[in-house]
Parts: sequence; structure tokens; C-alpha cells
Amino acid sequence: MGTYTEQLDHIIETISPEDDNYTEELMAVMASFREFGEALDAFIVDKGYKGDITDVKAKVAFIKSKFDQAGIQEYPRNMKKWFTDQVRIKDRQKDRRTIFQLCFAFELDVQESEAFCQKVCLQRGFDCHMIEEAVFYYAIKHHLSYNEAMDIIHQVPKPDQQPLNLKGDVLFTQTITKEIDRFQSSEELIAFFIDNLDQFGYNNATAYRTIHHLWDTIQGPQGLANKEREILFAQDKPKEAKKLSTWDIYMQILGFYEFDDDHSPLFAFQDRSLKPILKNNALLHPLAEDCFPDRQGLEHILRGAHKSNELVRKTMILLAFYVYWTKWCLKNRDATIITNAEDCQRCYYEMNHYLVEAGYPALYAGNPYDWIFLYAMQDDYPLDTFRYFMKELYVHNQNLLYPLADASEKPEA
Repeated sequence: MGTYTEQLDHIIETISPEDDNYTEELMAVMASFREFGEALDAFIVDKGYKGDITDVKAKVAFIKSKFDQAGIQEYPRNMKKWFTDQVRIKDRQKDRRTIFQLCFAFELDVQESEAFCQKVCLQRGFDCHMIEEAVFYYAIKHHLSYNEAMDIIHQVPKPDQQPLNLKGDVLFTQTITKEIDRFQSSEELIAFFIDNLDQFGYNNATAYRTIHHLWDTIQGPQGLANKEREILFAQDKPKEAKKLSTWDIYMQILGFYEFDDDHSPLFAFQDRSLKPILKNNALLHPLAEDCFPDRQGLEHILRGAHKSNELVRKTMILLAFYVYWTKWCLKNRDATIITNAEDCQRCYYEMNHYLVEAGYPALYAGNPYDWIFLYAMQDDYPLDTFRYFMKELYVHNQNLLYPLADASEKPEA
């Protein structure tokens, strides 16, 4: 694990947008991330697998033997494909159960389970705002078996899913976890769920609150986006100023809110969607593309609608990165001032504070999406570096965006 992340950390320090072979360097980075099967290989070897690491049947048999020893009668589906077809465990409730079955099967403790979720599965750990995962957390903490955990789950009614209303009474995940840590019996746990059942119809309350806070800092007449825009477009006349829409701000964050001399957009997008430049882009790993933050997803989160863990986490990272470095740029307007290691560390700790407080894993270089931001923040000009990366994605896939405009209007590479 250490060698793998050390390699990715080293790459972060060695490539620059100014390199002549920058595109090729990015392609090499995207090809260096481990597939799920490779991460699982390292995990099972660490847990006692002695066979041929290329023998898929033997690896599947080893995992099944752990399930048998733990008394877990249902084997995960597609185990063979984990190693042969680069299939991952999806970030869906019914699929996340497989992750925790593996934790029980390999007798992981709470800390080891969290690390398995983050570094092998590239997902969040226990979401204790979901009853099933809260029970798994309690069971692993108290050394109960998977079957004992399922017995507890079957005794709790299923809550009705509902949108999150941050203006109402909200039970935050950290509070739930602290309560669970107090319980010494399954009866206490079950009673807690039943007494607060209506508070388990939503999740991500802390994350949604954080996203609201970050977005409120960005939008509005006195928001960071407008203040940055006054610098970026200082030559614009006041009468040409307009209220920024969510899409305008989103484009500005990513570096696409730019115009030609005649005020026509330099970057064209059909239906206000980034999908054409993200999909099958050799400069972007599929895991980074999956649930890449978008305007529609952000608007749904702001309305309290249920969205995937992956989208919520990625949105939080993007907004936190923009807020930190835009504040830095507004404070240090002298073009000769560049960032230093202390600035990078402060950004790193601030972003991780938001993530961990919301129950999400800290930034990890082995996660292709996280890597983009870890790479950008170490540069002398982090916001510019991130935006340059996004523009590289655009240029690489720009043929998929046209004929949205006449071929003569294509931006130059």
C-alpha cells in the first residue's frame, strides 16, 4: 500500500502544465491507478493468501473459505469478475453490504474496516445514518458475527426515505455514532433506532450542511465567484455585469467561463453538460469521471434531494478547493506572489476537516479524483493548475462537442 501511494505522491511533485509532454504525462498517471482486483490482491495477501496471485479460481476460493469460516452463507456476486473484468463493488446500498460482508469475513476491526472501504473499495466507511451500516458498525465494534448483525437489522422497521430539510430537526451522523458508542446491548441499539426512525430516512446531513455553507460563500453579489469575476473580467463595463447562474458559477470554478473579444464563449457545451468532455477521456480515469460534480447534482443537493455518496463527496471536494484558493488569490493579488508548502498544507487540512467531519475518508492519492486536487494544490498556482487540467480534458475531447458550433469557431488546442 505504501509503495503504491508513494509512487503517486512522487508523480504529483514531478509533472507540470508547462511540460512539453504534459498530455502524455497525464495519460501515464491515469494508467497507473490500481484496479479493484489489484487492490484486493494486496489485501488478501496481507490476510494470509499464499497461492499464485494470478490464479483467479484460487483467490475466489480463498475468499469463499473466509465467508464459510465466518458463517456467511451468501457469497458476493461476480467475485470472479473482480479479478478478470475490472468490476468494482458499486456505491449503492445493496452493493455496499458486500463490502461489510468482506469486513466480517476477514475479521476486520472498525479501523481496519474503514481503511478497507477507503483504500481498497475507494468508498466511504460506515454511514451510521443508514440503519444497516450503523448495525454493522456496532457489531464489528462489539465483535458480533455477521449473522448476529443481520438478526438485529431484521428487528428494526425500514424508515421511509425523505428529502433532507436542514431547517428542521436534524440528527447528524456524528451524534448517531456517539450514541451507538454508548450502547452495551443490542436492545439499546434497537430501541434507539425505533425511537428515532423518522431521522433515518435521509443521510449526509453534515455533508449537505457543509455544501450549503460553501455554496453560500461562493454565490451572491458578495460571494467569492463575483469577487473573483471582478478581477478576471476587470475590463468589463458595469452595464454588462449580470447575476451569475449556478451554471455560470460552475463554469467559472472549472475555468470555462471565458469569452472572446466579441464576448462569445470560448467553450461550448450542449445542454449545459460536461459529459461529452468527461466520457471516455484518456486524460481522466473512469473513477474520476463517475459522479463528477455537475450543475444538476449540485442543485439537487441544495434542495435536499437524496444523491449518491460519491457525488456528495466529490462536490464537497470541488467547492472546498475553490473556496480556499479563491480566498487566497483575493488576499494575495500581487501576481509575483506564489503559494508555498504551508498554504498547501492548510488547504489539505481544511478539505480533510470537511470530509472527515461529514463521515467521508480524507483525501487519498490512490483515488483518481482526489489525485487531481492533490496534484493541483502542490503547484505554485493551484487554481490555475486545476483549470488548466480541465481545459486539457476539453481540448482532448473537443471533437465530441462539435458540430455544436461551426468548425471555424473551435478553440485552438
